[in-house]
Amino acid sequence: MGSSKKILIVYGSLNSVPSPEGAAPAKVIYETVISSDENTYKVLSNYNDALKKDTNFDNNLFFHCKPNLIDKFLLVLLKIKYSYEERREKFITGNNEQLLYYISVCRWLFFKDYNKIIVHVGVGLVQMIKMVFPKKKIIYYHHGTSLHSKLTELQWQSLIKNVTAIFGVNKIAFNKTNTTFNTKLDASKYFKINNAIIKNEKISNGIANIENKLNSSEFKFAFTGRICIEKGVLNLLKSFLTVSQVNKNSCLYIMGGAGTKGIHDKISPYFQECLDFVKMHNLNVIFTGFLNKELLMSYLSKMDVVVCPTDKRVYEEGMPLTIIEALSFGKPIIATDSGGISEIVVDNTNGVLIKTYPYIDELGLEMIRLSTDKNLYEKLVKGAYKSFLEKHTYIAYHKNFKTALIKSSFMN
Repeated sequence: MGSSKKILIVYGSLNSVPSPEGAAPAKVIYETVISSDENTYKVLSNYNDALKKDTNFDNNLFFHCKPNLIDKFLLVLLKIKYSYEERREKFITGNNEQLLYYISVCRWLFFKDYNKIIVHVGVGLVQMIKMVFPKKKIIYYHHGTSLHSKLTELQWQSLIKNVTAIFGVNKIAFNKTNTTFNTKLDASKYFKINNAIIKNEKISNGIANIENKLNSSEFKFAFTGRICIEKGVLNLLKSFLTVSQVNKNSCLYIMGGAGTKGIHDKISPYFQECLDFVKMHNLNVIFTGFLNKELLMSYLSKMDVVVCPTDKRVYEEGMPLTIIEALSFGKPIIATDSGGISEIVVDNTNGVLIKTYPYIDELGLEMIRLSTDKNLYEKLVKGAYKSFLEKHTYIAYHKNFKTALIKSSFMN
Protein backbone atom coordinates (compact mmCIF):
# COMPACT_ATOMS: atom_id res chain seq x y z
CA MET A 1 0.00 0.00 0.00
CA GLY A 2 1.47 3.36 -1.02
CA SER A 3 1.96 6.04 1.60
CA SER A 4 -0.78 8.14 0.01
CA LYS A 5 -3.31 5.52 1.17
CA LYS A 6 -1.92 5.31 4.69
CA ILE A 7 -2.73 7.49 7.69
CA LEU A 8 0.23 9.29 9.22
CA ILE A 9 0.01 9.86 12.99
CA VAL A 10 2.22 12.76 14.05
CA TYR A 11 3.11 13.52 17.66
CA GLY A 12 3.27 17.28 18.16
CA SER A 13 5.22 17.09 21.42
CA LEU A 14 9.01 17.17 21.68
CA ASN A 15 8.83 13.66 23.15
CA SER A 16 9.19 10.68 20.85
CA VAL A 17 7.14 7.60 20.04
CA PRO A 18 7.95 5.23 21.66
CA SER A 19 8.64 7.46 24.66
CA PRO A 20 11.43 6.45 27.06
CA GLU A 21 10.05 9.16 29.36
CA GLY A 22 6.65 7.50 29.51
CA ALA A 23 4.61 10.39 28.08
CA ALA A 24 0.94 9.36 28.11
CA PRO A 25 -0.06 10.56 24.58
CA ALA A 26 3.03 8.83 23.17
CA LYS A 27 1.92 5.63 24.86
CA VAL A 28 -1.56 5.94 23.34
CA ILE A 29 -0.06 6.48 19.87
CA TYR A 30 2.33 3.56 20.23
CA GLU A 31 -0.30 1.14 21.47
CA THR A 32 -2.82 2.33 18.85
CA VAL A 33 -0.46 1.14 16.14
CA ILE A 34 0.94 -2.06 17.63
CA SER A 35 -2.48 -3.30 18.78
CA SER A 36 -4.21 -2.61 15.46
CA ASP A 37 -5.02 -5.22 12.85
CA GLU A 38 -5.02 -2.47 10.23
CA ASN A 39 -1.97 -2.07 8.00
CA THR A 40 -2.86 1.58 7.70
CA TYR A 41 -0.92 3.61 10.23
CA LYS A 42 2.56 5.12 10.29
CA VAL A 43 3.92 7.33 13.06
CA LEU A 44 6.20 10.36 12.94
CA SER A 45 7.69 11.93 16.06
CA ASN A 46 10.75 13.77 17.33
CA TYR A 47 14.16 12.12 17.29
CA ASN A 48 15.36 10.70 20.61
CA ASP A 49 18.89 9.39 21.21
CA ALA A 50 17.55 6.97 23.83
CA LEU A 51 15.77 5.00 21.11
CA LYS A 52 19.10 3.82 19.71
CA LYS A 53 19.16 1.24 22.49
CA ASP A 54 15.53 0.20 22.06
CA THR A 55 15.04 -2.69 19.67
CA ASN A 56 11.47 -3.39 20.74
CA PHE A 57 9.75 -1.26 18.13
CA ASP A 58 9.29 -1.55 14.39
CA ASN A 59 11.37 0.98 12.46
CA ASN A 60 9.08 0.54 9.49
CA LEU A 61 6.15 1.87 11.52
CA PHE A 62 7.80 4.57 13.61
CA PHE A 63 9.71 7.37 11.91
CA HIS A 64 11.66 10.12 13.66
CA CYS A 65 12.71 13.47 12.27
CA LYS A 66 15.81 15.27 13.47
CA PRO A 67 16.18 18.99 12.73
CA ASN A 68 18.96 19.76 10.24
CA LEU A 69 20.70 22.90 8.97
CA ILE A 70 17.95 23.59 6.44
CA ASP A 71 15.35 23.52 9.24
CA LYS A 72 17.44 25.92 11.32
CA PHE A 73 17.74 28.28 8.37
CA LEU A 74 13.97 28.12 7.82
CA LEU A 75 13.45 28.95 11.49
CA VAL A 76 15.55 32.09 11.03
CA LEU A 77 13.38 33.10 8.06
CA LEU A 78 10.24 32.38 10.06
CA LYS A 79 11.44 34.63 12.88
CA ILE A 80 12.23 37.39 10.38
CA LYS A 81 8.77 37.17 8.84
CA TYR A 82 6.80 36.88 12.09
CA SER A 83 7.43 38.73 15.35
CA TYR A 84 7.44 36.78 18.60
CA GLU A 85 3.85 37.85 19.31
CA GLU A 86 2.79 36.85 15.79
CA ARG A 87 4.45 33.45 16.16
CA ARG A 88 2.66 32.94 19.46
CA GLU A 89 -0.67 33.79 17.86
CA LYS A 90 -0.19 31.81 14.67
CA PHE A 91 1.60 28.69 15.95
CA ILE A 92 0.52 28.79 19.63
CA THR A 93 4.17 28.88 20.69
CA GLY A 94 7.19 31.14 20.54
CA ASN A 95 9.54 28.41 21.72
CA ASN A 96 12.39 27.98 19.22
CA GLU A 97 12.85 24.26 19.88
CA GLN A 98 9.16 23.57 19.38
CA LEU A 99 9.01 25.65 16.18
CA LEU A 100 12.14 23.95 14.86
CA TYR A 101 10.48 20.57 15.37
CA TYR A 102 7.34 21.77 13.54
CA ILE A 103 9.52 22.90 10.64
CA SER A 104 11.35 19.56 10.53
CA VAL A 105 7.98 17.76 10.36
CA CYS A 106 6.95 19.90 7.37
CA ARG A 107 10.32 19.30 5.69
CA TRP A 108 9.85 15.54 6.22
CA LEU A 109 6.32 15.71 4.78
CA PHE A 110 7.59 17.59 1.72
CA PHE A 111 9.32 14.43 0.50
CA LYS A 112 6.38 12.12 1.28
CA ASP A 113 2.86 11.83 -0.07
CA TYR A 114 0.79 11.34 3.06
CA ASN A 115 -2.52 13.11 2.51
CA LYS A 116 -4.29 12.10 5.73
CA ILE A 117 -2.65 13.16 8.97
CA ILE A 118 -3.66 12.80 12.63
CA VAL A 119 -1.83 15.27 14.86
CA HIS A 120 -1.70 14.31 18.54
CA VAL A 121 -1.06 17.34 20.76
CA GLY A 122 0.34 20.59 19.36
CA VAL A 123 -2.33 22.79 17.82
CA GLY A 124 0.48 24.91 16.37
CA LEU A 125 1.71 21.96 14.32
CA VAL A 126 -1.74 21.67 12.75
CA GLN A 127 -1.54 25.33 11.79
CA MET A 128 1.95 25.04 10.29
CA ILE A 129 1.20 21.88 8.30
CA LYS A 130 -1.94 23.46 6.88
CA MET A 131 -0.06 26.65 6.01
CA VAL A 132 2.57 24.68 4.04
CA PHE A 133 0.27 21.94 2.70
CA PRO A 134 -3.25 23.41 2.43
CA LYS A 135 -4.67 20.33 0.66
CA LYS A 136 -3.77 17.78 3.31
CA LYS A 137 -6.60 16.50 5.50
CA ILE A 138 -5.89 16.76 9.21
CA ILE A 139 -7.53 15.40 12.35
CA TYR A 140 -6.49 16.94 15.65
CA TYR A 141 -6.32 14.50 18.59
CA HIS A 142 -6.65 16.31 21.92
CA HIS A 143 -5.67 14.57 25.18
CA GLY A 144 -6.86 17.02 27.81
CA THR A 145 -9.55 19.56 28.60
CA SER A 146 -7.54 22.75 28.15
CA LEU A 147 -8.31 24.02 24.63
CA HIS A 148 -10.79 26.52 26.07
CA SER A 149 -8.13 28.04 28.34
CA LYS A 150 -5.05 27.80 26.10
CA LEU A 151 -6.46 29.14 22.83
CA THR A 152 -7.82 32.52 21.87
CA GLU A 153 -11.05 32.89 19.92
CA LEU A 154 -9.08 33.43 16.69
CA GLN A 155 -6.87 30.40 17.33
CA TRP A 156 -9.94 28.28 17.99
CA GLN A 157 -11.54 29.52 14.75
CA SER A 158 -8.36 28.67 12.84
CA LEU A 159 -8.18 25.18 14.33
CA ILE A 160 -11.79 24.40 13.39
CA LYS A 161 -11.16 25.71 9.88
CA ASN A 162 -8.01 23.63 9.39
CA VAL A 163 -9.19 20.23 10.60
CA THR A 164 -11.63 17.67 9.33
CA ALA A 165 -12.48 16.60 12.87
CA ILE A 166 -11.27 16.72 16.47
CA PHE A 167 -10.79 13.56 18.47
CA GLY A 168 -10.76 13.85 22.26
CA VAL A 169 -10.49 11.63 25.31
CA ASN A 170 -13.51 13.14 27.05
CA LYS A 171 -16.71 15.08 26.39
CA ILE A 172 -15.89 17.87 28.78
CA ALA A 173 -13.28 19.35 26.40
CA PHE A 174 -15.95 19.73 23.73
CA ASN A 175 -18.45 21.23 26.17
CA LYS A 176 -15.95 23.72 27.59
CA THR A 177 -14.76 25.01 24.21
CA ASN A 178 -18.29 25.44 22.89
CA THR A 179 -19.27 27.24 26.09
CA THR A 180 -16.19 29.47 26.15
CA PHE A 181 -15.91 30.52 22.50
CA ASN A 182 -18.43 32.30 20.30
CA THR A 183 -17.48 30.02 17.41
CA LYS A 184 -18.98 26.59 17.97
CA LEU A 185 -17.65 23.23 16.82
CA ASP A 186 -20.34 21.11 15.23
CA ALA A 187 -21.01 18.05 17.39
CA SER A 188 -20.68 15.83 14.30
CA LYS A 189 -17.01 16.80 14.06
CA TYR A 190 -16.05 15.86 17.62
CA PHE A 191 -15.43 12.24 18.58
CA LYS A 192 -14.80 11.02 22.10
CA ILE A 193 -12.47 8.01 22.19
CA ASN A 194 -11.81 6.49 25.60
CA ASN A 195 -8.15 5.87 26.39
CA ALA A 196 -7.15 2.22 26.60
CA ILE A 197 -4.17 0.13 27.63
CA ILE A 198 -2.71 -3.18 26.55
CA LYS A 199 -3.18 -5.34 29.62
CA ASN A 200 -0.18 -7.20 30.98
CA GLU A 201 -1.52 -10.74 31.11
CA LYS A 202 1.53 -11.92 33.08
CA ILE A 203 0.31 -10.03 36.13
CA SER A 204 -2.88 -11.03 37.96
CA ASN A 205 -5.84 -8.69 37.59
CA GLY A 206 -6.35 -8.95 41.33
CA ILE A 207 -9.84 -10.43 41.27
CA ALA A 208 -8.68 -13.88 42.37
CA ASN A 209 -6.81 -12.41 45.32
CA ILE A 210 -9.61 -10.39 46.91
CA GLU A 211 -9.84 -12.61 49.97
CA ASN A 212 -6.10 -12.44 50.60
CA LYS A 213 -6.20 -8.66 50.37
CA LEU A 214 -9.22 -8.33 52.63
CA ASN A 215 -7.58 -10.52 55.24
CA SER A 216 -4.21 -8.79 54.97
CA SER A 217 -3.21 -6.68 57.96
CA GLU A 218 -1.70 -3.96 55.74
CA PHE A 219 -3.80 -1.87 53.38
CA LYS A 220 -1.82 -0.31 50.53
CA PHE A 221 -2.85 2.98 48.94
CA ALA A 222 -1.02 4.16 45.82
CA PHE A 223 -0.47 7.30 43.81
CA THR A 224 1.16 7.09 40.38
CA GLY A 225 2.25 10.08 38.33
CA ARG A 226 4.22 13.30 38.53
CA ILE A 227 4.93 14.65 41.99
CA CYS A 228 3.79 18.21 41.44
CA ILE A 229 1.22 20.73 42.70
CA GLU A 230 -1.16 19.95 39.82
CA LYS A 231 -1.47 16.33 40.90
CA GLY A 232 -2.19 17.28 44.52
CA VAL A 233 0.38 14.97 46.10
CA LEU A 234 0.89 17.13 49.20
CA ASN A 235 -2.89 17.22 49.68
CA LEU A 236 -2.88 13.42 49.54
CA LEU A 237 -0.17 13.27 52.20
CA LYS A 238 -2.22 15.56 54.46
CA SER A 239 -5.22 13.27 53.99
CA PHE A 240 -3.10 10.23 54.71
CA LEU A 241 -2.02 11.78 58.01
CA THR A 242 -5.64 11.39 59.17
CA VAL A 243 -5.86 7.89 57.71
CA SER A 244 -2.73 6.72 59.51
CA GLN A 245 -4.11 7.95 62.84
CA VAL A 246 -7.23 5.80 62.42
CA ASN A 247 -5.85 2.82 60.49
CA LYS A 248 -2.27 2.28 61.67
CA ASN A 249 -1.86 -0.67 59.32
CA SER A 250 -2.25 1.46 56.21
CA CYS A 251 0.62 2.57 53.99
CA LEU A 252 0.94 4.83 50.98
CA TYR A 253 3.14 4.32 47.93
CA ILE A 254 4.06 7.40 45.88
CA MET A 255 5.19 6.07 42.51
CA GLY A 256 6.72 8.66 40.22
CA GLY A 257 9.21 11.48 39.90
CA ALA A 258 9.14 15.25 39.74
CA GLY A 259 8.45 15.27 36.00
CA THR A 260 9.24 13.79 32.61
CA LYS A 261 11.83 14.20 29.85
CA GLY A 262 15.03 13.71 31.78
CA ILE A 263 14.01 15.04 35.21
CA HIS A 264 12.72 11.83 36.78
CA ASP A 265 15.34 11.78 39.51
CA LYS A 266 15.48 15.48 40.36
CA ILE A 267 13.95 16.79 43.57
CA SER A 268 11.84 19.87 42.90
CA PRO A 269 10.95 22.29 45.72
CA TYR A 270 7.43 20.83 45.76
CA PHE A 271 8.80 17.29 45.89
CA GLN A 272 11.03 18.32 48.80
CA GLU A 273 8.04 19.78 50.61
CA CYS A 274 6.32 16.39 50.30
CA LEU A 275 9.39 14.58 51.65
CA ASP A 276 9.65 17.00 54.57
CA PHE A 277 5.97 16.53 55.46
CA VAL A 278 6.36 12.75 55.57
CA LYS A 279 9.46 13.02 57.73
CA MET A 280 7.90 15.56 60.09
CA HIS A 281 4.89 13.33 60.78
CA ASN A 282 6.73 10.00 60.55
CA LEU A 283 4.22 8.66 58.01
CA ASN A 284 4.32 5.18 56.52
CA VAL A 285 4.91 6.49 53.01
CA ILE A 286 7.22 4.91 50.43
CA PHE A 287 8.57 7.02 47.58
CA THR A 288 9.59 4.59 44.83
CA GLY A 289 10.93 7.17 42.39
CA PHE A 290 10.28 6.91 38.66
CA LEU A 291 9.45 3.34 37.59
CA ASN A 292 9.64 1.88 34.11
CA LYS A 293 6.45 0.36 32.72
CA GLU A 294 7.14 -3.22 33.74
CA LEU A 295 8.13 -2.32 37.30
CA LEU A 296 5.23 0.11 37.67
CA MET A 297 2.73 -2.55 36.64
CA SER A 298 4.27 -5.02 39.06
CA TYR A 299 3.95 -2.53 41.94
CA LEU A 300 0.43 -1.56 40.91
CA SER A 301 -0.76 -5.17 40.93
CA LYS A 302 0.11 -5.38 44.64
CA MET A 303 -1.76 -2.23 45.71
CA ASP A 304 -5.30 -2.14 47.15
CA VAL A 305 -6.60 1.31 46.15
CA VAL A 306 -5.28 3.93 43.73
CA VAL A 307 -5.80 7.59 44.64
CA CYS A 308 -5.90 10.41 42.09
CA PRO A 309 -5.92 13.64 44.17
CA THR A 310 -5.63 16.13 41.29
CA ASP A 311 -6.00 19.75 42.44
CA LYS A 312 -8.68 21.00 40.07
CA ARG A 313 -7.93 24.63 40.92
CA VAL A 314 -4.70 24.41 38.95
CA TYR A 315 -5.16 21.44 36.60
CA GLU A 316 -7.86 19.52 34.75
CA GLU A 317 -7.29 15.90 33.83
CA GLY A 318 -8.00 14.46 30.39
CA MET A 319 -8.43 10.71 30.82
CA PRO A 320 -5.50 9.55 32.99
CA LEU A 321 -3.88 6.30 31.94
CA THR A 322 -2.89 5.70 35.56
CA ILE A 323 -6.57 5.26 36.45
CA ILE A 324 -7.16 2.89 33.54
CA GLU A 325 -4.08 0.87 34.50
CA ALA A 326 -5.44 0.60 38.03
CA LEU A 327 -8.86 -0.54 36.77
CA SER A 328 -7.19 -3.25 34.68
CA PHE A 329 -5.97 -4.79 37.94
CA GLY A 330 -9.33 -4.44 39.64
CA LYS A 331 -8.17 -1.56 41.84
CA PRO A 332 -10.89 0.80 43.10
CA ILE A 333 -10.19 4.49 42.51
CA ILE A 334 -10.56 7.44 44.86
CA ALA A 335 -10.37 10.58 42.73
CA THR A 336 -11.24 14.23 42.71
CA ASP A 337 -13.73 15.43 40.12
CA SER A 338 -11.17 17.04 37.80
CA GLY A 339 -11.64 17.32 34.04
CA GLY A 340 -12.59 14.01 32.46
CA ILE A 341 -12.15 11.85 35.58
CA SER A 342 -15.91 11.71 36.12
CA GLU A 343 -16.15 9.99 32.73
CA ILE A 344 -14.05 7.10 34.10
CA VAL A 345 -14.76 6.93 37.82
CA VAL A 346 -18.39 6.15 38.61
CA ASP A 347 -19.12 6.88 42.26
CA ASN A 348 -19.92 3.78 44.31
CA THR A 349 -19.45 1.54 41.25
CA ASN A 350 -15.74 1.35 40.45
CA GLY A 351 -14.52 3.86 43.00
CA VAL A 352 -15.28 7.08 44.84
CA LEU A 353 -15.58 10.48 43.15
CA ILE A 354 -14.89 13.47 45.41
CA LYS A 355 -16.70 16.62 44.31
CA THR A 356 -16.13 18.90 47.31
CA TYR A 357 -13.38 21.50 47.59
CA PRO A 358 -11.21 21.74 49.61
CA TYR A 359 -11.13 17.96 49.50
CA ILE A 360 -8.43 16.96 52.01
CA ASP A 361 -10.84 15.99 54.80
CA GLU A 362 -13.23 14.08 52.53
CA LEU A 363 -10.35 12.31 50.81
CA GLY A 364 -9.07 11.09 54.18
CA LEU A 365 -12.53 9.88 55.22
CA GLU A 366 -13.03 7.95 51.98
CA MET A 367 -9.60 6.34 52.29
CA ILE A 368 -10.53 5.21 55.79
CA ARG A 369 -13.91 3.93 54.58
CA LEU A 370 -12.46 1.81 51.77
CA SER A 371 -9.74 0.37 54.00
CA THR A 372 -12.20 -0.70 56.71
CA ASP A 373 -15.43 -1.64 54.88
CA LYS A 374 -14.76 -5.09 53.40
CA ASN A 375 -18.10 -5.40 51.61
CA LEU A 376 -17.74 -2.03 49.90
CA TYR A 377 -14.17 -2.79 48.93
CA GLU A 378 -15.08 -6.14 47.34
CA LYS A 379 -17.94 -4.51 45.41
CA LEU A 380 -15.67 -1.78 44.02
CA VAL A 381 -12.93 -4.25 43.07
CA LYS A 382 -15.38 -6.16 40.87
CA GLY A 383 -16.83 -2.93 39.48
CA ALA A 384 -13.36 -1.62 38.67
CA TYR A 385 -12.38 -4.63 36.60
CA LYS A 386 -15.77 -4.74 34.87
CA SER A 387 -15.49 -1.09 33.81
CA PHE A 388 -12.04 -1.77 32.36
CA LEU A 389 -13.29 -4.69 30.28
CA GLU A 390 -16.29 -2.75 29.00
CA LYS A 391 -14.64 0.58 28.13
CA HIS A 392 -10.85 0.57 28.18
CA THR A 393 -9.53 -2.42 26.28
CA TYR A 394 -8.10 -1.91 22.81
CA ILE A 395 -11.01 -3.91 21.39
CA ALA A 396 -13.32 -1.11 22.52
CA TYR A 397 -10.79 1.57 21.57
CA HIS A 398 -10.31 0.42 17.99
CA LYS A 399 -14.04 0.09 17.47
CA ASN A 400 -14.51 3.76 18.42
CA PHE A 401 -11.34 4.86 16.60
CA LYS A 402 -12.34 3.18 13.32
CA THR A 403 -15.87 4.56 13.53
CA ALA A 404 -14.49 8.07 13.98
CA LEU A 405 -12.03 7.64 11.08
CA ILE A 406 -14.77 6.37 8.77
CA LYS A 407 -17.08 9.24 9.65
CA SER A 408 -14.16 11.64 9.06
CA SER A 409 -13.54 10.06 5.61
CA PHE A 410 -10.08 8.90 6.68
CA MET A 411 -10.93 5.22 6.31
CA ASN A 412 -13.30 3.28 4.09
